[in-house]
Amino acid sequence: MTASPDATAALLPLGIFFAALLLFGSGLVWARHRDRQERIQTILEKIEPWAGSRDAAEAWYRNYPIAALGDLTAADLVAQGRADDVLTYLAHIEAGGYS
Repeated sequence: MTASPDATAALLPLGIFFAALLLFGSGLVWARHRDRQERIQTILEKIEPWAGSRDAAEAWYRNYPIAALGDLTAADLVAQGRADDVLTYLAHIEAGGYS
């Protein structure tokens, strides 16, 4: 069974629309992932000087509960979309504030 030309003409815009949604949606997912990775790198770069090494900074990022931020780790906070809270906390520490 072959679709009529009118049916094909009517379905074509829908196909284009769904293809555009798929491409746009995947672009948004990639952009969020890229932004999150950049935030993680920024946090690790701020931690590394006082942690002593990149490995130690990554361990702190994953394992150290931050009391001022609800006893969550930096990794937990970033996963919740709260990377700015971690960066603000680190800026406070850099300025001589208490942890």
